Amino acid sequence: MPRSTCEHEDGVTCLTWVGASNYLATVCVDGKVRLWDGRSGDCIRTFSGHPVAIQTLSVSANRNFLVSVSIDGTARVFEIAAFL
Repeated sequence: MPRSTCEHEDGVTCLTWVGASNYLATVCVDGKVRLWDGRSGDCIRTFSGHPVAIQTLSVSANRNFLVSVSIDGTARVFEIAAFL
């Protein structure tokens, strides 16, 4: 059954699965990164740090970190290993 959930206040600009896991990461115009449980649809963690919209998101090869880049050119690294 398709399901739609969104806690972002503005539009989602990028999303990615975290490797072969059941977790999904999203970024948004609100400057926040969210980590989701793909099975339940629950947001399990919200990361802040960008004062402006985030353009892109990537997962490290070992799946321990998310890297986001905002429209002002800054990058942030968020450790996610403890939440998976």
